[in-house]
Amino acid sequence: MTLELQHAAQRRMRRIIAGLVALVLILVGGVVALVLGRDDPKPAAAPTTPAVAPAASGTPVPLPTEAPATTYTAPTIWVNLPAGATKRDGLPVQFAHTPEGAAAVAVAAVRSGWTWDPTAAERAAGVYSASADLAAMRELARQSTEESRASAGLPRTGDLPPGARLAPAVIGVQWTPVSADEVNVAVLARVTYSTGNGSPDTTHLISVLSPIVWSEGDWHTKAGNPGKAPEPFDLGNPAFNSAGWRAIQEGDAR
Repeated sequence: MTLELQHAAQRRMRRIIAGLVALVLILVGGVVALVLGRDDPKPAAAPTTPAVAPAASGTPVPLPTEAPATTYTAPTIWVNLPAGATKRDGLPVQFAHTPEGAAAVAVAAVRSGWTWDPTAAERAAGVYSASADLAAMRELARQSTEESRASAGLPRTGDLPPGARLAPAVIGVQWTPVSADEVNVAVLARVTYSTGNGSPDTTHLISVLSPIVWSEGDWHTKAGNPGKAPEPFDLGNPAFNSAGWRAIQEGDAR
């Protein structure tokens, strides 16, 4: 009986994480079907020294789920992504027409749209999606947020239990220009969630790759499958560097 309960718990955890991955793929312009057959995201390992550059006072930092590593390997490359020149619906827009600007949009889409609030997720999809995908991405963001909540045993809509939350902390990024107006951007995030009512936080590492296109004077996410995302590794792990990740200089303050 104990073994059966353990297996049931493992299956439930896989459904929750699959829902989270589906949501982030939508919010950065990916395809939901990519989660099918994907291995479970790796749990985050804790470095023994600060993982990110100092962020704004009071910024929450997701806790890792494994024991701290015995050694810490500093990131080889840090990047300070450009800020948006203005805001729309409270979210940064009008980024530099550079690969770094495209990366900044992908990061902003994850930070603002990866949530258990369907309205916030739909708003982020509306701000960052390419116009050709706008209506579909808004609807998919709303649906996937509800699916993610349901997979965690939470109500699909309405108020969440006290303390229930889902929060991403972007820790790495990398990009490959396809042309002057299209860049494939990979985002690496620690995803922390709790179902509330005293449930402990759980943190997982998830990486996602998406095409970012320049249109209408700004970078936007676009539906598409540019390939497999780089493997997720936490800061402090030497594989973070060998996998090509660049650490986010500004932390999660924006």
